[in-house]
Amino acid sequence: MSNTNDIICTNNEFKEFKFPPVWRDKSKIKVLFASFHPRHINIEEYDAKLLFWMDLIRQYCTYLGKANFCLRELQLQFMRGEQIPACLDVVMSEMEQQKQIRRRTEYEEDPLNTWRAWIVNSFVKRPLWRSWEKLKYSIFSRDVKAESFTEWIHLDVLGAICSEVEEKVLRKHRGKLLHLEAFKKLCKTCEVRIHEEFIDLCLLTLQARQQVAIQYKMEREKCYVHLIKIPADENESPNISEADLAMHNLEMTQASLLQQLESLEEEIKANDDKARQYVKENKRQLAKTYLRKRRLLEKNHERRSLALHNIELLLSNVEEAHNNGVLLDAYKIGTKALQKVLSDSGLKYDNVDEVLADVRETLDQHREIQDVMSSSTAEVTANQDEEELEVELTNLMGGTDQEMKPLSLYNNNNKTEIVIEDDQLIAMLNDLEVEDGTLSQVSQRTMESM
Repeated sequence: MSNTNDIICTNNEFKEFKFPPVWRDKSKIKVLFASFHPRHINIEEYDAKLLFWMDLIRQYCTYLGKANFCLRELQLQFMRGEQIPACLDVVMSEMEQQKQIRRRTEYEEDPLNTWRAWIVNSFVKRPLWRSWEKLKYSIFSRDVKAESFTEWIHLDVLGAICSEVEEKVLRKHRGKLLHLEAFKKLCKTCEVRIHEEFIDLCLLTLQARQQVAIQYKMEREKCYVHLIKIPADENESPNISEADLAMHNLEMTQASLLQQLESLEEEIKANDDKARQYVKENKRQLAKTYLRKRRLLEKNHERRSLALHNIELLLSNVEEAHNNGVLLDAYKIGTKALQKVLSDSGLKYDNVDEVLADVRETLDQHREIQDVMSSSTAEVTANQDEEELEVELTNLMGGTDQEMKPLSLYNNNNKTEIVIEDDQLIAMLNDLEVEDGTLSQVSQRTMESM
């Protein structure tokens, strides 16, 4: 519940808020600050005025980084000089009817507004509450001042702030268990615009969405948020277990020991400096006193260092065991996935062997066909090459076109028939050189008869 001090503090943070340009127009502001007339008189003016104040309230909540407010707070924030808006009660009533805002007490009981809670509120709690209010106000006068401090939650602003926290903080710091103060520092480091008094409500909403786990602590008969757990992933349980608390205690002890060691080192250095100073001043007894104190501090430092080593070893073993568990789960998932793929695709040893044998047989047949086709093609190509070589050789020997072309040695079926006349044959024989006495008489007679 807000009080006057909170409102004054908020007012100081509200100095840099930019009001709309109409805020400088006195005549228009006077109309906007006035009470609402019945809607049927001027529907457009009524709706425009209502929309103006709804947008301004939303901008106000967004600027401060909080979705909780009360009527008195808005009246003081939007005060212009000594003039207070007289229409905000109607605006908030309209916003409640349009389900833009909810009472904080109702929201804390049921942040997600489930059907079960809606039925209970609609048919049980609200009728009883209204009956009680009518009975109370029939006996006592209406306490307007107390009603002005009733807190409300702007649902749109609440959703926007929670989404920002989820994106900037939760997704980047999964698997951590933090104190409330540490969570506040983390939000500030991540530049999340959220007011300190609204962090509890934001955490309540995130817990209802199962995005964080919260452990409360009772102090002075009040319940406070003590620990906040950010789950490592969506599948992890959002509850804070004993193992989480044990790890958190180890980490807190580790941080405490580190601080103690730093403090001891500073004290050891200070005692050593004082002992040296007293030695220079020839004050041996004082120097011995500080040397004894330094030795005690060094022994204490050694014990603390050993304890810190043991705690760090435990943390390392726990982290290693967790990583091994993650790896084992990954192996199981991978094995099941591979088995499913093999089963769905029908990949078995016998099937693969048969397919590969068919592939080899087909490739052998293809190779034989290629060899046969290449051999026949090679013969034709060889014949053509041989003829081209003969023509080229004839040209090199100085042959003319009238000379006889070389005969093909292979294509005998296509050989041209050469006709030689008698005169040409006799001339060719006369050109032959023959040794004397080698011709027989028969040959001479044959020549004479011709």
